Order: sequence, then C-alpha cells, then structure tokens
Amino acid sequence: MNLSKSELAEIVATRTCHDLIGNIGTLKNVLDFVETDVHIDAETKNLLNDVSRVLNARQKFFRVAFGLETHAADNAELFSLCQNYVATIGTRGHNISLDLHGASNQLSKMVCLCVMIAADVFIRGGNIELNINKENIVVHAETEFKFNETELAGYQMILQHQKPKDNLSQYAQLLYLQNIIGSDVPMKLVTSANEITFIIG
Repeated sequence: MNLSKSELAEIVATRTCHDLIGNIGTLKNVLDFVETDVHIDAETKNLLNDVSRVLNARQKFFRVAFGLETHAADNAELFSLCQNYVATIGTRGHNISLDLHGASNQLSKMVCLCVMIAADVFIRGGNIELNINKENIVVHAETEFKFNETELAGYQMILQHQKPKDNLSQYAQLLYLQNIIGSDVPMKLVTSANEITFIIG
C-alpha cells in the first residue's frame, strides 16, 4: 500500500487530533461549569487533574513519535514518555506495564511508535516488553484478556501491503513507522489469543 506524503500527514493529524479531542472536550465542559459555579469541589478538581495528565502525556509523546527531528533528552526521559503514555491507555484497574531493553534516546521516534503499536491492541491491561539489539527490534505484548482483533487484523493487512477497510488513522503509528524505516526492512506480527510479537528486522 503506497501513501503519498500528504496522505500520511492527513492520517497522522487525524489520529493525534482524535486521541486529544475527547479530553479537550471534557476540559472545556468543566471550565464552562466553573464559569457558572465558582466553587470547585474535590470531584471536579480530580477530573481536571486527570484530563490535564492525559493531555500532557499524549501531547509530549506524540511530539516525539510524529514530530520533526524530535527525541527524548535521555533514556530516562524516553522511558517516562512511554510509561506516561501507556498509563493513558489502560482502563481503571487494568494498567499496562512497560519494559524497555536496549532502547536509547537516539531511537526515540522508533521506540515511541513501537510502544504505540503494542498499546493500541489492548482492550484492558497487560504488559509490553520492547527489546532492541543489533539484529532486530522485538515488541512483545501479553494480556490475561483478549486483544483487539480488529486492530490486529488491520496491522496484518498493512504488513501484507493491503489497505484495511476501516479508518486508516487508527493505524497511523504502523504506517508512519513503515515510512521512516523503509520498505526494505522486514516486519512481521505473530499473534495468539493472549500474546503478540512484533518483529522488525
């Protein structure tokens, strides 16, 4: 599947806007409420804190994942970016844990995109482990629950150079990764009910 630069830009812009708009809408609603009622109770404060945390984590993560010549300042910041992002994906009581091995801030963009690819297949919580070595990059995800089968099917179609039937913007991370790595580098996705392994190289 060949995409022009403008098509890829549209896909990335749509995806990032989609992932931010819900919390921006919530923030606007809360601020509208505060205008009519100066008193802010504990529940409203907690909601504002949650919305602010999600928006901050996702904006910083997307800037590195999709931004122009951006990377984390160091390895610790890279891990923090990724960890804070996956914390916005898990549902209450079902968090996603993250382990990065061999990742460096020089590879920030690739690491973020790989983490995003894995995080998107969770319906509930689970674990993501990313390993980078001289031969390849291996992203392993596991869960006690099921994965999002529609997302996995879309990934497989893209890796087979086919166009998924649903909205391409939900696959922005994989499409963008393919674009920056190049068509010469092999990628494959091995799936089972509770585990997936994404291999680059």
